[in-house]
Amino acid sequence: MHDVGTRPEAMAPLNIIIPMAGNDFERPDGSVKAEMPVGKTTLLSATLEARPWWSSAAVPVFVLRDRPASRRYARETLLARYPAARIVWLSEMSGGAAWSAAAGVALVAFPDAPVVVDLCDIMFDCDADIAAIFATEPNLGGLALTFASHHPQYSYIRLGNDGRMLEAREKVVISENASAGVYAFRNVAVFHLALAHSLQNRARLSHNGLLFVCPMLNGVVAHGFDVRTLPARDVFDVKIADVTLAG
Repeated sequence: MHDVGTRPEAMAPLNIIIPMAGNDFERPDGSVKAEMPVGKTTLLSATLEARPWWSSAAVPVFVLRDRPASRRYARETLLARYPAARIVWLSEMSGGAAWSAAAGVALVAFPDAPVVVDLCDIMFDCDADIAAIFATEPNLGGLALTFASHHPQYSYIRLGNDGRMLEAREKVVISENASAGVYAFRNVAVFHLALAHSLQNRARLSHNGLLFVCPMLNGVVAHGFDVRTLPARDVFDVKIADVTLAG
């Protein structure tokens, strides 16, 4: 079992957006995916609070559909455990996680700070200081946490010989660099440039008619920024825990 303990607190401000508006979030029994038991805690706590950039001073933005189970979860858990949290309610299904994340960007607390979009459904170890990495690399526009796999469940990033991203695809195995479901953009402006690129290239970058976050990194590169990957170690994905991650 993956270590689900929390990490020492990060200091630099980050915007953390957690999309929870997918069609698999609410369960038939009235529970939600984020409260799935993981060891002595829940899936949300085991992911979000274990990230090295997490801090109790964070102002996370949760994006949920306006439905009874999500309302109950927000009231009983999110606002109780994260009192500074901001919540975006969607009246209908969005056009994919990219759109849901964009809704969350409307409520970020630090417009000039990096934007981290965390799907919070894959556990891993990592020691990355995202804010510091962006601060020391002025042309860095995006980051993605990746691990080695060939499983078709994941999105993939193809790198050049210099370690910079060449291409990102949703659910298409173009390399062995599988996404761990965490993406960082330099700031809100770069996030929106990336979203606009996905909209302009919807036919190529959408998956099943929906826009996702990983392919947005193509837009970061298209606007002249670098995108790099950071290693996610000891990956544990509850969605496919009964199969080999490497595929």
